Amino acid sequence: MDLFSALELVIVRPETLVAEARPEGFGRTGLLGYFFGTLGLFVCLRMFSAVPPGMMSFGVVLTLVLAANFFFASSIHLFMDFTGAKGSASRLFLAFGCSDYFLALLVPLAFFAKLDVLNGFLWFCLCFLVVIYARVRLVRRLYPVSTNKALLSVWLPYAGLCAVFFVSFVYSLAWLVWLVI
Repeated sequence: MDLFSALELVIVRPETLVAEARPEGFGRTGLLGYFFGTLGLFVCLRMFSAVPPGMMSFGVVLTLVLAANFFFASSIHLFMDFTGAKGSASRLFLAFGCSDYFLALLVPLAFFAKLDVLNGFLWFCLCFLVVIYARVRLVRRLYPVSTNKALLSVWLPYAGLCAVFFVSFVYSLAWLVWLVI
């Protein structure tokens, strides 16, 4: 099957990602990675009743995942371009889709967490750390940079989003206090 051969090519020989021609089936593999990863995330969240049921809800979660990963890939590519490393933003976006296959592991982990065999939050965080680790490795392959620079480039968008949410939370809290007083 073309999907599995493209995924095997990314795993076994990641140097083909930086070749002149994009590997055949890589685009489909990346987009299906987003689909299956989001499906695993959605099923996990649905097991804990964190999202409403239905295809519309899954579509919203898939759209949010695609938009967030598009933002992450573009900001990482911009950072790498500023620092002089050359690479392809579209390949980075599709490679992030390949790393999202790990999110499908959330389904059995959520099942065992519902049975109180595992700590759900711990395994949820560990699964996301595996995805981050895979993304750091893929950034290292797509851009000829060191591990530290790849780690910094992957963590910068997450840190930026956390800073924006923290500042807006503090501002909202100050605004609420101002309304009460």
